[in-house]
Amino acid sequence: MPFYRKPRNFTPLCMISEKKSIKNNVHHSIFTSRFDKFVGDWRNDLKHGKGYFLTIGGKLYEGDWYNGFRHGNGTLSNRLPNGTFCLEYRGDWVKGKPEGVGWWYYKNGDVYFGFWKRGYRHGYGKMWYSDGTLYVGYWHMGVKEGLGMFVQVNGNRYEGNWKSDKKNGLGRFYHMSTGQLQEGCWLDNLCVKSKMLDITVRQFCVRPTEYPIPLETLQDSRKILEESKLWLSQSLGDIDKQLKNCID
Repeated sequence: MPFYRKPRNFTPLCMISEKKSIKNNVHHSIFTSRFDKFVGDWRNDLKHGKGYFLTIGGKLYEGDWYNGFRHGNGTLSNRLPNGTFCLEYRGDWVKGKPEGVGWWYYKNGDVYFGFWKRGYRHGYGKMWYSDGTLYVGYWHMGVKEGLGMFVQVNGNRYEGNWKSDKKNGLGRFYHMSTGQLQEGCWLDNLCVKSKMLDITVRQFCVRPTEYPIPLETLQDSRKILEESKLWLSQSLGDIDKQLKNCID
């Protein structure tokens, strides 16, 4: 009677059971230990493909997944007390964070559309604020930096350089109510050196100045600017090429 000989190479039953339990392809209603719910595609026990994920706190993500991360295109919503959902973000994702192009709807009513990087506003974008103001321009890791335009509720607007979320550098400020243009240097939202000009539609403004601004009579005004340390320290952008009147 032959005796059974145990082979040297074999797969334990626990490993066989573990491999059978690895999730692949489409699964319905997979719950985590904290009762979060996922419905969608799996690959090697990771969310991969299309699916939606609803947390116990009411966060809902619907879209693309890659190796367990929100990656691709998708939407993020919040559940309201009445059971409906309010959209928070829709656009591109990279490894779980907004990156690429997308819309973000803030709770206070602000709306942003533009480029993102690692979850921050980064690059060119537009921001509609709840108070009626508008910013169009460049961002750096969540703050205004570079060239941009800010439009106030009354129509006045600033066009120029920004740094650390403030007006810094060369810029123009249009006083649309009085019909005047202010060109010069800005430092932490304050204009420290400028020249005032009348815009061509001054007479059609709401409160135009009674008399036009007289021509400049200061001698050697260009030399004064050239010797100004503040002026020389300003960073130049594409818009600065149009500031000939201010420089001259």
